[in-house]
Amino acid sequence: MAAVILTGAAAILFLRFYAVEPVSAQNDVSERSAKSLQMKIDAIQAAENAKDRKGAETVEVFESELESYVLYSMRDLIPARVDLIDVQLTPGIVAADTKLTFPSDSTGNPLVDAIVGGTHTFFLKGKLAASEKRGRFELQEVKVDGIPVPLILIETLVEKYVKPKYPDVDLKEPFPMPWGMESLVITQGKATIVY
Repeated sequence: MAAVILTGAAAILFLRFYAVEPVSAQNDVSERSAKSLQMKIDAIQAAENAKDRKGAETVEVFESELESYVLYSMRDLIPARVDLIDVQLTPGIVAADTKLTFPSDSTGNPLVDAIVGGTHTFFLKGKLAASEKRGRFELQEVKVDGIPVPLILIETLVEKYVKPKYPDVDLKEPFPMPWGMESLVITQGKATIVY
């Protein structure tokens, strides 16, 4: 179960801190798409610190860019090997269907490692939006290997395993958007950010 919460936390943290702009290959899951998203993140960070900004700018990110970023840029940050990720953006909703492989000694506890180790599928779904520089993520659904996980269990695992390392994480509270992002709106296949 620690693996579920770490994966969920990684997804939530990732969703809280990504930035966007159009890319020519909207369906291209590749290292190039991951670098494109990183350039967008860098541009938003630079805009936050620019003293001569003239006004708000708008950028978009597509599902393939998010998938690429997880597969190529976040590879070393996730405590499992990401074998597959399918990001689904629909109006107001973000979902990720993943296949992860955990090492057989990932927790150090032989009993837990026997349960957690190996390849598993994870599905996370929630509402995500931001306005007035405040974001909100409402977790709606979690499945592990196709089995629904009660949200109360996720909340308990966040309290026990995530909050000690990331004390500001709270699944029920709005959070400040990073880098001066003003708003985020998710529509079919893309997210639009104003910063």
